[in-house]
Amino acid sequence: MIELMAALGVTAVIGYFFISIGSDFVIAWDHVGDSVARETEARGALDIIARDFESAFFREGDDVMFAVDVLGDDSGAKWEGGAERPIGDGFDPVLHEYGWAGSWVRMFSAAPSFNAVGYRIIRTTIKNNVGDPRYMLYRNVATMENTILEAEAALVKNEAEIFDFESEMYLDGGYVLGTTRENILAVNVVDFGVRLYIYDSSEGVDPSGYDAPDGLRLIFPEDGSSGLASSIEGWTHRGSTYLGTAYVNRYPDVVEVFLRVLNKNGANELLDLEMEETIDDTLWEEIVEKNSRLYHRYITVGGRGGP
Repeated sequence: MIELMAALGVTAVIGYFFISIGSDFVIAWDHVGDSVARETEARGALDIIARDFESAFFREGDDVMFAVDVLGDDSGAKWEGGAERPIGDGFDPVLHEYGWAGSWVRMFSAAPSFNAVGYRIIRTTIKNNVGDPRYMLYRNVATMENTILEAEAALVKNEAEIFDFESEMYLDGGYVLGTTRENILAVNVVDFGVRLYIYDSSEGVDPSGYDAPDGLRLIFPEDGSSGLASSIEGWTHRGSTYLGTAYVNRYPDVVEVFLRVLNKNGANELLDLEMEETIDDTLWEEIVEKNSRLYHRYITVGGRGGP
């Protein structure tokens, strides 16, 4: 009897050991799968963004053909399920926070066809009113037909701005034109922003110090002295190739893109927190900090601005 009880005890210990290992393995495998999926999605999104920037189209002159707005709130954005982010404006480029609803970036791109393209963060469900709202990186496109028709209308009216993001067509509800879920690039994206640079060696002097790579001058978001800005006030960029423009209005030569993506655990924790009646801003930020990864990429834009 003693031998039987001992054998049963050993078997129970071994069984518990294998169950514990199996459980840990499943958890580890789930984390690996989530990490790989997030990595693949983020890099795929950056590849598409890079394609747009590298094939960017510009027309010499003062047309605004590259535009950025740092969004301090959800105005004009597709934002479902309530305004659930922290109350602050969400702008701290040192920490790579680029606005409450991220940055709204627009350009004209020539690949795979000539289109006006826009990027921003939206908060919505994967399908109409199905599931819970998630933060997503959205790429919207004005079709080539609509883009050309807009240019033709401007020519008929003898307007100077042919391809210009100040046109009403490109300001439709905060989008380039319309909204479809098929254009979602990545899910659980809580920060999206850009830093813009132009080539400027300044006779051997680094014009932006540590805020830009050697040989580049930071033109957005900058503090008036080519350093990194610390306030969201008035932070928009309207880029053209007009040779007389100031640094802050130049068409960029290099763009640095930042993308912060939550893992599955962080996305679920954030969703649970946002379902509460009142949200602890500090806890929101802690969840993002502990459960996200920041991706970034330098991209050479297809063309130079001024001299």
